[in-house]
Amino acid sequence: MSLVKEPAGPEQQTREDPVAEPEHRGTAALALGATAVAMLGCPFLPEQLPPWIRFFPLHLVLPVAIMALVCGLPDLWAMRGDEVAPRGRARIGVALGTVAILVPLAACLLMVQLLD
Repeated sequence: MSLVKEPAGPEQQTREDPVAEPEHRGTAALALGATAVAMLGCPFLPEQLPPWIRFFPLHLVLPVAIMALVCGLPDLWAMRGDEVAPRGRARIGVALGTVAILVPLAACLLMVQLLD
């Protein structure tokens, strides 16, 4: 056992970054956006299901959609300078989150117009 540090071979080298940057992939944004859009369809489930299964997820659509935007937009901004970065998941997550925000807002505006 010697005190001289020998260089490691290629198979023994490991990446030891004390502050490694997180990889921005957009997976969280995609999952949250798809979940938010899926929750919009819960009222169309069969009537035999209890009401809490059919209507409770509607209360969570906007928070989950906002979280999709909060997770997806910083990932897209972080990937801005990288040409080979996979932006697809983040873009789809942001798009689904935006749709999940706009559909309830459009429904509310439609209801207000119908009540007048």
